[in-house]
Amino acid sequence: MSKDKWNEDHIEKRLRDMPVVKDQRSKDEIMQRLKEDSRLSEPNEPKKKSSKSKWPPILAAVAAIVLLTILVPTFIQQNNEVSMDQATTEESADPIEMESSEEMQSNDTSDASVFTRQASTPLSYAAYPSDLIGHTVFHIGLATNQATIVPVTFLIPNERLAERLGTSPDAVALYNEYAKTLDEEALGFIEYHPYKAMISSNGKQVQMKFTADHTYDTSSATLEMLNRSVQDTFLGYDEIKFLQEDASPIMFDQVGQVEEPIALSGMVSHQAYYRFLKSDGEVVLSTNFGKTTETVEQALNDMKVSPNDVYSTVVPKEIDFTVKVDDEVVNVKFTEELDLDQMQPEEAMQLIDGISLTVASFDKYVKFDQVKQKYWNEFDFTQPVEKPIGANPQYLINE
Repeated sequence: MSKDKWNEDHIEKRLRDMPVVKDQRSKDEIMQRLKEDSRLSEPNEPKKKSSKSKWPPILAAVAAIVLLTILVPTFIQQNNEVSMDQATTEESADPIEMESSEEMQSNDTSDASVFTRQASTPLSYAAYPSDLIGHTVFHIGLATNQATIVPVTFLIPNERLAERLGTSPDAVALYNEYAKTLDEEALGFIEYHPYKAMISSNGKQVQMKFTADHTYDTSSATLEMLNRSVQDTFLGYDEIKFLQEDASPIMFDQVGQVEEPIALSGMVSHQAYYRFLKSDGEVVLSTNFGKTTETVEQALNDMKVSPNDVYSTVVPKEIDFTVKVDDEVVNVKFTEELDLDQMQPEEAMQLIDGISLTVASFDKYVKFDQVKQKYWNEFDFTQPVEKPIGANPQYLINE
């Protein structure tokens, strides 16, 4: 039986609530209508006693049915509205509790990670010095399902960081603290960290003592991924030394015994940046498998063309520019005035950030010329742009 119930009390209440009909006519109008009524001028005749008619009960039944036809849908609609209002009230009664419930459900699926993406993450593909206000930078090279490494820059709030590592932790301390807690799959990468190694530092050298069950030398590709990953992870150090658990030189199947330390280029890597599409559909900026170039002019000109099927150019085909190096500043002048507002926001940001990262990899600043907007987003194109401190910033909070 339907929940939309009604009874006689409801009907009576409904009838009581019906509007009172009032006769607005004047006495003169009523008298005139009576005078004009022909039925009142007919001669009076004796009334005939008529037999009791059967029509009134039938008419009453019909009237009742009509009344019910009108009232029942009204009551049903009202009850439905009340139910919907109650549901709406329940949904909005305690948004804090509902938000907490949703947050708990979300946390159930991401307990492995101590990071949560902030909703206010800006559309940017490079981190700049101004982003460091109140934050500490944590660099790491994350692996993709295409056997590539993407540099990612985590910005950790200082107040959360101080509770764990103090005020000035280095790259090794940051890695040992946070790499094991990253949910790489949630970020669109494959599980790769932490390394199967004990990691420490000695001055400007990083030392990695690999466990016996590591698999970094199963192929040349896996070994190359290791090399690229450490380059994007341990910024601020000059070199890295691969060792066995007992601190003796390590033996890799692909290259034999590795005795000499490997140089770490850090941000000054002499590499061009391109667009890379991750498996989750997110675009990031990365270098072309770590390929280096001798000059910044060559790197910037290389950026105009997609190098392969994995990486694509951040420079639209209708846009061109010239390059002139003046000491520490690289002037990038667009051949036609560049209107950034006429581009898709993400494409415009990839263009500016990609060029800035490429120039920064030569430890130089970039000055953009022939840009219609003098000020755009956080950029001031009237002077050289800040030198980026990392690619693909993730504005994350430590929980």
